Amino acid sequence: MFSSHKKLKRKTPSPGINREEFIEHLVEEYYTTTNVEAQEQVTANLANFAYDPINWEYLKKKEAVKVFIELLESNNDTLKLHGIAGLCNIILDREISSFLGQPNNFKSIKQLFINTQNIEILLNCCTLIYQLLGSQQVEKKDILSGDTIKRIQQINSQFKSNKRLSNISGLLLSDFCRRYEFIESQQQSKWFLNRCLSTKPSRELRLVKTFSQQDLDNFSQLTGDYNPLHSSSIPPENRMVHGAFLNAVIAGLIGTHYPAGTIVLEQNFKFPKACRINVECQFLIQMQNERKISTVTYECKQGDNIVFEGLAKLLISNKN
Repeated sequence: MFSSHKKLKRKTPSPGINREEFIEHLVEEYYTTTNVEAQEQVTANLANFAYDPINWEYLKKKEAVKVFIELLESNNDTLKLHGIAGLCNIILDREISSFLGQPNNFKSIKQLFINTQNIEILLNCCTLIYQLLGSQQVEKKDILSGDTIKRIQQINSQFKSNKRLSNISGLLLSDFCRRYEFIESQQQSKWFLNRCLSTKPSRELRLVKTFSQQDLDNFSQLTGDYNPLHSSSIPPENRMVHGAFLNAVIAGLIGTHYPAGTIVLEQNFKFPKACRINVECQFLIQMQNERKISTVTYECKQGDNIVFEGLAKLLISNKN
């Protein structure tokens, strides 16, 4: 199946060019030709070469990986497929895995995964993501964003008739996404990552939630806090989510995912930035020390902005 340098030398005629030079010619042809069919043929060859580990160093040296990434943003589905297939074939190379797992480099893969309906492209995307999540060189949190997880869920639901796609998306959900559940809002058509599925204390809990104006109105009605900052009487970009609402989400996570009977003894928190409606919030709780009285830190971020952060001391119940 795979080649050796000895075998390649034996197969290459004396006046012929070696594999490294041939890959270099393919990369040059991709950049110099304006003929789409020629680009499709060249990139198909490059993707096929990526299947054999003996070619990986050549492909990296001649910047074929850069070609694969550029193809993901093409308007041509065939070129996109060749790009993602090439990356999928070479992903087991540790250097490439580490490179593609970096947030800025994964961005193109993520956008393709979220936007395409092409079955073969989705299959390669799912396989690539699975390999990345299983790599020790990659931070899983950089791959498993709310958008990525909900897309996996949608694919698993939408393509049940396609066994290959159903199986690989199912594996992603069972092996890496068991801590999350998706619930479709009755008021809106978009999907929300609504709560974690952990059934016992964890060193880390994550939640992705988007607050709507209806959420704020319901919370105002419950608490009696009718501050105009939370109401539809001001422009959406100026509206703020109740600080107590953010703290309630943290309390809900602790109450649901720590042993029954766990009590919050003490809290210290602050709100560095305003939390806006209709913007995705990323909640994170981390256990700092696990004792009878444990300490956890928590935060809520919108984009790169921390809008809520704090520390709590918990009396952990030892009830079974």
